[in-house]
Amino acid sequence: MIYYQITPKNVNAHLFEVHLTLSNPNPLGQVFSLPNWIPGSYLVRDFTKHIVRIKAQSNGKSIKIKKLDKNHWIVQPCTNTIKLTYEVYAYDLSVRCAYLTNQRAFFNGSSVFLHALGFDQAPCEVTLNYPAEKVLGKWRCATTLTLKSKQQDSEIYTADNYEDLIDHPVEMADFSRFEFSVDNIPHAMTITGEHTTDIARLQDDLRCICQHHIDFFGGQVPFDEYLFLTLVTHKDYGGLEHKKSSSLICARKELPVIGKPDINPEYARFLALCSHEYFHAWWVKTVKPASFYNLDMSRENHTEQLWIFEGFTSYYDELSLLRTQLLSIEQYLTLFAQTISKVQRGTGRYKQSLAESSFDAWTKFYQQDENAPNAIVSYYTKGAVFAFVLDIEIRKRTNNKYSLDSVMRIIWQDYQTIGLEDDTVQTLVAEITQSDFSEFFDAYLYGVDDLPLKQAFDYIGINCEFIHKPGDLLNIGLGIDKTQKYAVVTHILDNSCVQNAGLYVRDKILSINGVKLKAKDLVKTLGSCNEGEMIKMGILRDKAPLEIKLNITLTEKSHCVLTPDAKSSQETLKRQKQWALPK
Repeated sequence: MIYYQITPKNVNAHLFEVHLTLSNPNPLGQVFSLPNWIPGSYLVRDFTKHIVRIKAQSNGKSIKIKKLDKNHWIVQPCTNTIKLTYEVYAYDLSVRCAYLTNQRAFFNGSSVFLHALGFDQAPCEVTLNYPAEKVLGKWRCATTLTLKSKQQDSEIYTADNYEDLIDHPVEMADFSRFEFSVDNIPHAMTITGEHTTDIARLQDDLRCICQHHIDFFGGQVPFDEYLFLTLVTHKDYGGLEHKKSSSLICARKELPVIGKPDINPEYARFLALCSHEYFHAWWVKTVKPASFYNLDMSRENHTEQLWIFEGFTSYYDELSLLRTQLLSIEQYLTLFAQTISKVQRGTGRYKQSLAESSFDAWTKFYQQDENAPNAIVSYYTKGAVFAFVLDIEIRKRTNNKYSLDSVMRIIWQDYQTIGLEDDTVQTLVAEITQSDFSEFFDAYLYGVDDLPLKQAFDYIGINCEFIHKPGDLLNIGLGIDKTQKYAVVTHILDNSCVQNAGLYVRDKILSINGVKLKAKDLVKTLGSCNEGEMIKMGILRDKAPLEIKLNITLTEKSHCVLTPDAKSSQETLKRQKQWALPK
């Protein structure tokens, strides 16, 4: 057994104090490490940079501890019990790391718990101490770690091993909590932060989504409880999956309000986030790439399969809102059109394939710069659109006998313990359809051809149109930061008129045709310019004034509009129903 004790030592300095006790260390010198990344977020984050100081003791006396590299330490040879004491700085307001203030404590084990090498399968016990500054005794703890005992100022939890230990985020705060049951499995959500949520509405909608996912996978559930840990802020957004829980951040406006029964786009976005992370319990936490077994947490673990595990999940997260009838077909199509628009608006889709996007997630998707729209494509968004097109193509070739749903369920039944190889999906699709899909995958997965969207939507009676969105500066290839007084260029699309004119990222736009314009007015002025119009743009580059002549030409139409086709035949409408509301 490895014993951990974690205490919010100084909430205003954002410091956790952690004690680790190991009774039978390696007598040649025990090595300890901290992960460099967290599963589900594919970026080396070097969590050890937040360890402020560390010391080691044995029999009450200090012993030497030496750093071997950026995330490994070795303690001098010792046969007696070792106790490490270290402090962790925690002020990352995200779902990935650790955060501590006088309002809440949150952490992922990968940010705070050192791993004793050679003890991968050793059971762990964690004592969570409440801070001395515990606010009026109202702080509680929420986690899916196994509770062993509970006292007024501390709680003790256990984990099967280190991998299990770091897969249960912990929230300590004065939060709201509601509980519900789905298929006799206890579910709960905590909400931390100021909010006026319609809890009853949210509970009903979540239950509906959870039931859908359980039914989708044949009633087989890979957990015995589930917890949504939600933080409410002014405008943040994000989520991270775990095997029995998910960490979520949303804006206040994305939660339902009493007296407003309709699902607005903001609330739909939050429900899709919950749906996405919950779906991951089956799809990446249980079924996963074969290369994700025995992960090396010290370095990148590349895979070409994120289009499957994030892209397919992104397809089903919103589709489930339609299939549960939480959204109308029109509402769903509006959401999906936004996803398609994100794919179409950049030329990166002509340069990076879906498979490449997955493999290079560590260095490209998670480290985007100003040239990202011209260089990469998202395995989330294009992966979702690819999933839709593949779904429809399978339905076409099998006369709706099979679909992507069929492939997902076969994988769920047969690959829970062995993992997927890079060609597993392709092989299964060919087998169930008795059809050669090699050209399809070569063109749209390994190649950079545009997906045949109009043909796919035609099959289910949906009109797919691409337009120039009125007033959108991306119509001329320009992205700006509107939060400052004057607009600052953030993106320039390839082959656009602004690129050809010599406008650069970080230029500050001061005027159009001699008229000074603040950022909000610039959008209106440029957005109303006509194609072929010549304008003079006054800019500031490196604090030096310049003038640029700009001949307005439009980029390709990239804003997607999806609408049900009122002229669809009964057969087409039947296919639409089989896709949208399968039995």
